[in-house]
Amino acid sequence: MATTAAGVKSPPSDALWVFVSADQLEIQELGKFAVMEQNKKYHWELTFNAVYEAWKMTMAANYGNLYLLHLTALKNGVVVKYQAVVWVQAEGYCGPEPKTLVSFKELVL
Repeated sequence: MATTAAGVKSPPSDALWVFVSADQLEIQELGKFAVMEQNKKYHWELTFNAVYEAWKMTMAANYGNLYLLHLTALKNGVVVKYQAVVWVQAEGYCGPEPKTLVSFKELVL
């Protein structure tokens, strides 16, 4: 990802991602959800800190939205950066859960 003149990182190479403000409560809640799901699935003990960048992709006809989140969490007392992708299903979609953690990985800079 490149950084624009305004200091905002450009979206992933896929042009369908749209930058959204990480300050929104909904975005912070999705970050908390991602960390909780990762902790549950892999028995990690991360503590959510904050989402600092976010992008949204609207999926085809009534499937909902994907959110690409760059977040920080405490791992053994150290702040570590992660990337998470969360699928938020559209209202009325018949999936098993309204939110699904699609991926979660440490960002290596």
